[in-house]
Amino acid sequence: MLTQESMENVQKTRRLFASAYGCKASRSFLIWGLSAAMFISVIPMMAEVSSDVRNFGTQLVTQVKSVTGTIIDETGEPMIGVSVLVQGTTTGTVTDLDGKFVLEVPANATLVISYIGYKTQNIKVGSQHAFAIKMESDNEVLDEVVVVGYGVVKKRDLTGSVSSVKAGDIQKTASSNAMQAMQAKVPGLDIQQSSGQAGSGININLRGNRSINADNSPLILVDGVEYGSTIDINPSDIESMEVLKDASSTAIYGTKGANGVIIISTKRGKAGKTKVNLNAYVSVNEPTNIPKVMYGEREVRRLLDAKNYKDDIADGSWGTHHAKVEDVLGTAPNFGLPYSEMDVYNEGSYTDWPNLLLKNGLTQNYDLSISGGSEKTTFNISMGAMVEGGLLKNDKLARYNGKLSVDHKVNDILKVGMDMLYTHKNHDKRSGNVFGRSLYMSTIAHPYDADGNIILRPSPYYEAHANPLLDDQEGAYDNNIVTNRLFATSYLQLTPIKGLTLKTLFNVDYQQQHEGLYRDYQSVSELQSAKGSYISNDQNHYINYTWDNTLNYITDFGGSDHSLTLLLGSSTKRNEARSSQVSGYASAEHYYKSSFYDVSLIKTPVNTSSYTKTTMQSYFGRVNYSYKSKYLLAASLRADGSSVLAKGHKWGYFPSVAVAWRVSDENFMESTRDWLDNLKLRASWGSTGNAGISAYQTLPMVNADNQIYYEFGSGVTTGRIPTTLGNENLTWETTTSYNFGVDFGFWGNRIYGSADFYINKTKDLLYAQSLPLSSVYSHVLSNIGKTKGHGFEIQIGGVPVRTKNFNWDTTLSVSTAKDEIVELSNGLEKNINGRTGQIVGQPLNIYYYYEADGCWGVGEFETYKADWEASHPGKTLDFPEANSTTGDVKIVDRNDDGKITDDDKRVYDRSPKCILGWNNTLTYKDFSLSFLVYARLGGWMEYGLYQQFRYDNANWADLDYWTPENQGARFPTPGLTKQNTYAASTFYEKSSYIKIKDITLSYNLPKTWISKIGMSNLRVYGSMKNFFTFSSVDNYDPERDGDISFPLTKQLVFGVNIEF
Repeated sequence: MLTQESMENVQKTRRLFASAYGCKASRSFLIWGLSAAMFISVIPMMAEVSSDVRNFGTQLVTQVKSVTGTIIDETGEPMIGVSVLVQGTTTGTVTDLDGKFVLEVPANATLVISYIGYKTQNIKVGSQHAFAIKMESDNEVLDEVVVVGYGVVKKRDLTGSVSSVKAGDIQKTASSNAMQAMQAKVPGLDIQQSSGQAGSGININLRGNRSINADNSPLILVDGVEYGSTIDINPSDIESMEVLKDASSTAIYGTKGANGVIIISTKRGKAGKTKVNLNAYVSVNEPTNIPKVMYGEREVRRLLDAKNYKDDIADGSWGTHHAKVEDVLGTAPNFGLPYSEMDVYNEGSYTDWPNLLLKNGLTQNYDLSISGGSEKTTFNISMGAMVEGGLLKNDKLARYNGKLSVDHKVNDILKVGMDMLYTHKNHDKRSGNVFGRSLYMSTIAHPYDADGNIILRPSPYYEAHANPLLDDQEGAYDNNIVTNRLFATSYLQLTPIKGLTLKTLFNVDYQQQHEGLYRDYQSVSELQSAKGSYISNDQNHYINYTWDNTLNYITDFGGSDHSLTLLLGSSTKRNEARSSQVSGYASAEHYYKSSFYDVSLIKTPVNTSSYTKTTMQSYFGRVNYSYKSKYLLAASLRADGSSVLAKGHKWGYFPSVAVAWRVSDENFMESTRDWLDNLKLRASWGSTGNAGISAYQTLPMVNADNQIYYEFGSGVTTGRIPTTLGNENLTWETTTSYNFGVDFGFWGNRIYGSADFYINKTKDLLYAQSLPLSSVYSHVLSNIGKTKGHGFEIQIGGVPVRTKNFNWDTTLSVSTAKDEIVELSNGLEKNINGRTGQIVGQPLNIYYYYEADGCWGVGEFETYKADWEASHPGKTLDFPEANSTTGDVKIVDRNDDGKITDDDKRVYDRSPKCILGWNNTLTYKDFSLSFLVYARLGGWMEYGLYQQFRYDNANWADLDYWTPENQGARFPTPGLTKQNTYAASTFYEKSSYIKIKDITLSYNLPKTWISKIGMSNLRVYGSMKNFFTFSSVDNYDPERDGDISFPLTKQLVFGVNIEF
């Protein structure tokens, strides 16, 4: 408990902070100080843990005896790793390979025997010295507790759609981002990684899209508090992750729950023996599926074909011209280069630019945790270090984590606790544009001169192309981002009477970020701009406060047949963000690293700053009722008031209701008891909100950078142009959801699973409404439009094979999601911007463009025109020149009207039709082999590499292009004299793929070996990640969704998990 001395320390610290609050940087000082005070206050608690353990050890000195035992399962097989604990103490052990244990215990002790998936047994020692114990399967794995909004519930009593991933599954993935452990494990959850850059993020979508302009990402909580990106979390600190999918589960979060909720629970200490865990792995990261470009003689061949085409089309004699190499390659150096194209060709000394840039990365991860405690106080302390090397030189992320959790039972009614998560990140970040440029560089070039110096502009036929190796030079490019984040939570929990719990929780989330960017005047970007050396210095500060108060009451009545749980609560949030930036160009000089971010060197600095503040006040309630755990009812209501919405429209109300019926417990199902363990039907309805927009959208705003000059009187006056048209009626975007589901389990849950069908309807979309050209503004954010969506999810798991030495566990999940725009503003049917946009009756995430059907062959257009006009009497085919040229793209006239107009465009749906995950674990004695198959089927992408084929002054992807000898090719001929207006019709590729995402082989060393050195578990493993991808696109990973900046990596991982 808190001592008088510790309370005095806290008071002193508080007074110190109060006196410092008026000084510069007081906010930062206050936050770090409060955290220190929280730490100081728990030191006496931790001391009490040690004291309790010492005292207990003293009591045992005189009255102990040795007991032995063997523990078997229902088939008579010995069970390894069963926990045997002396009740009320920290004394315990686990069974060995033969299911045996030996333990020194007091004569009056009670042994607590527990193992996951089996019923816990309490056995009094009495006068016995030897025990034979048979464990019973807990077929109601249904009694497993699942974390839901502001509480927990037994899995058997769930009425909503919730999926869980536990610590063991997370630990097996050996990933730097915890969300990677969720991929292919949760039906309905779409996780994509589009970049292989060190520290790159992950795109997350749950059950499709609902909103056009507002955020579609799910809410992520850590220990009940909004957290955001999971890149800051050490995966080894996570105990479980729950995904709340239907409205009955998410409505308790109101405005934040429209896109689903992911609840991350971190590890906490448990009463008993102090445990020490060490996890370490090393990963070699190799770029995979690197796009293939034309290399060497293949590029020369393209230049020859381009020359032939120009000559062919000039005189119409197709296939009669045969250019020579000297006709297309210069014999004299261009642009002052030390070589000519013919020199490179004759030597065969071509340059593979992507290969020169890319390298293998190395990731190292180490984390250590210590946890334990007494019946009154428990603790968990962890530290982690991860350094991830990228695929380009100077691309690296270093992340260091620290975590402290303490829970202390002051007395029978009062419990207090705290959590502190600290993250420090140092990110040296390279521009992905450099790798993209390397794909366009001519291979008929040299990167270095004879003395080994980098040639600034090595392209022999396009001087502007800078050498992509320039940024590899020391001091040429430096982008460093340093982030410090403290996520600190304290709580006080009061249980004045049985069943009633009052809890108050306060959280501070503080982030401090500094980003410096330096581009030398001879870097890739600035060599082409010719403006000098670029310097930018950013400072960002974010502070979020959360204060939650809850009342939870649980009671049973009617002989315990009836169970009622009542939750009431409030939540107050305040978010502030401050940023400042100075940027501009310095002289065209090389600067030393110490001067990279020195803004005083900038000749004409551009200064910007911003401050935003948003608040939200919420009130919520929920009631859960159960009759014999057979008939279940849950209802909730949340009221949210948000500052980002307009006056008079700030409050939204979000109700939900769910029912469930456990059919398998009915008397009329008696005959199925021997094979049916669980059959539960679920149905839910609910409403959630979305206000995922930036602050101040309701107010008209003026940006000081948007200036206008006009004559006023005898002089010139400077004015400001309005940038944002406010909307005084802006309110909530609201989603109403319906979910129908079934949970099932057969044959002692050897086979188990669930299936769900859902419908989402969203109205009052937060939509950027276009304004007339006469307006100063381009658009205004309004509540206009509707969308809908539906989908199906099923997950089936089981243990098809279970023998004495061999087990096979498998889980298959399949999900579909389809969304559609129902209504846009003012009866508008389409809102197209370039090749993307929105169309009523079509999915939300689309490309909208023409469809190509190969290329026009020699004389093919003339034949097509004659045939079309013959079948359409009185009409004339009116194709533009861009869709009638031999060797160029042939656009499909979809409505057959003889013209190429917007009516001929088609929809390319970017979302997948189906996502599949198949997890398998094969265990033989102490060996385990697991593999994960992930498939994302359906959808389209715009492939960035295809966009360069229109230019003869750059290298191309290794495409199948048109020539008189290859008239069935998909892509147009090189040498076109005019840019094809419709060339983008060839950019689209199907984005379906199937991956063997992970293969892991592990071995648990025998406990009889490792126990001699004090270990309770030692696991070594090796993994192959992302090694096998199957798709219709060669040399490319469609998970990148068309991007060509950083290729993804395949990883070879070696690791160890040790427990003491």
